[in-house]
Amino acid sequence: MNKKIIAAIVTSAFLFFAAAAGAEPVTVVYHCKLNDDKTKEEAMATNAKWLKWARAKAGTDKITSSYMTAVIGDFGGFMWVDTYPSAAAWAKIADADFEKEQPELSAAFDDITTCKGNKMYRGEETVPAK
Repeated sequence: MNKKIIAAIVTSAFLFFAAAAGAEPVTVVYHCKLNDDKTKEEAMATNAKWLKWARAKAGTDKITSSYMTAVIGDFGGFMWVDTYPSAAAWAKIADADFEKEQPELSAAFDDITTCKGNKMYRGEETVPAK
């Protein structure tokens, strides 16, 4: 089975479960490194263009993306931390063919950064005891 068919099946299943879960925010974290001779500023400028595209694609300005570095300890890179108002908003981005829709922007990311692995998180806020 080709990768696009598998991605479509996974995304469709996720959309089904996302609708059942409601509109709880989700966070996706990518672990990355800057490529040789590339700067944080170049990465952030490219990411700003991606964020504009992602917000338009998902139909919401509530998507955020942050360049995160370790304050204590040696992480050896950085993380993109993307937040979405819901799993359904994320699914609209995941279902899009970014490389086909934005080939120059996709190539710019590849030129500036190397990212290996990501995880999606959903948190539940703790309410202080009374």
